[in-house]
Amino acid sequence: MTKTLGRNAANRSGFTLVELLVVITIIGILMGLLIPAVNAARETARRNQCSTQINNLAKAAIQYEMQKKSLPGWLNDFGSFTGTFDPSDPDPTGKTYAPHVKIGSWIVSLLPSLDAQPTYENWSQDKYPLLVTSGGNLNFTANASPNIAILQCPSSTTLDSPTGRNSYIANNGMYQFTSADTTTTLTPVQRSPANAPTASGTAVPVTFSDSMSKDNGVFNQKYAYSVTSPATPILGPAVKLEDFKDGQGNTVLFSENLQAIPWHQLHSDENASENLLIPASAGVTSVPYPVHSRFTQGFVWHYEDPGQYNGAPAVSTVRGHAINGAIGTEDIFITRMLPTNSADLARPSSAHGDGVNMGFADGSSKSVQDSIDYRVYQAMMTPRGKSSLVPFREYVLKGEAL
Repeated sequence: MTKTLGRNAANRSGFTLVELLVVITIIGILMGLLIPAVNAARETARRNQCSTQINNLAKAAIQYEMQKKSLPGWLNDFGSFTGTFDPSDPDPTGKTYAPHVKIGSWIVSLLPSLDAQPTYENWSQDKYPLLVTSGGNLNFTANASPNIAILQCPSSTTLDSPTGRNSYIANNGMYQFTSADTTTTLTPVQRSPANAPTASGTAVPVTFSDSMSKDNGVFNQKYAYSVTSPATPILGPAVKLEDFKDGQGNTVLFSENLQAIPWHQLHSDENASENLLIPASAGVTSVPYPVHSRFTQGFVWHYEDPGQYNGAPAVSTVRGHAINGAIGTEDIFITRMLPTNSADLARPSSAHGDGVNMGFADGSSKSVQDSIDYRVYQAMMTPRGKSSLVPFREYVLKGEAL
């Protein structure tokens, strides 16, 4: 006998609501597993790109040293501009130019090796200006402050400047004066007598020259200013790769910094940076030493010790002196460099999560964890730790510490 199907038992051509919800749930679970994996892979790629860029910076510095027989300084003299127009500007109508000196950071010195020869020529040839006066305001010219790809970490979220974006900083040695010292007096910092606690004797002042010793860091001051405040130029010594007695692979040249200011500036405030280049009077070919230039594109080590050895204070976490350190509870992705905090923010930091990329004097680059001991940090920065002014001079850096 043939069975007759009811009209409600007809063949279905769609999904039930329960089946649809199950499918959506499964897709959601798969996306939840896939998206973090994709983001992790993207961050790994960005981190590797950053490592490659900082590796190229290290090689550029080595090439510079081989050509010049000395590494550049954190501040360098590139001449001056005394003309009235910019020969590289196709439309100079209505533009005026003020005479100014050309002092710039280590980045300017390395521009020829960073595929930026035309930009270097703007800085190094007297016929080209760095500054243009427009409507009574000073501004860096477009040719003197372009965005250069190799100077920008792809992971950084703080690169918001329209020009001169920069993520990288140089090993500028020992912190020398207080962040409250916004003048050019270069107040000596006090340290304990060698091999004795503070209570056993009078604290020893560390002069600006002391802090620039080739045992205390790599880059130093090379601008021979000849005006007052202070009256006598204080130049750092010539630093060569052969001076790195602790080993070139153990001495860091460059790192990352989320607070690094644009590479063409010497002050955290753009207007102040421009005014730093203007002589006090006509015919003067130099300007006072800009005290914050050590921190704007550099990192320093402080006379502090995790074990308070030799009477040194403990490492300040409140002031953010360690790698990826924050000032107080402030988020490092929000903090901006100011004259009052520049000395504290002159430390490695990055958006990579658990450490930073560093370029070393042997041309290598390494990812260094932010959990390293502060003595390791000091040892990486001092080309000859036993002759430096670190509190614990007998510490010997070993490869596994990195």
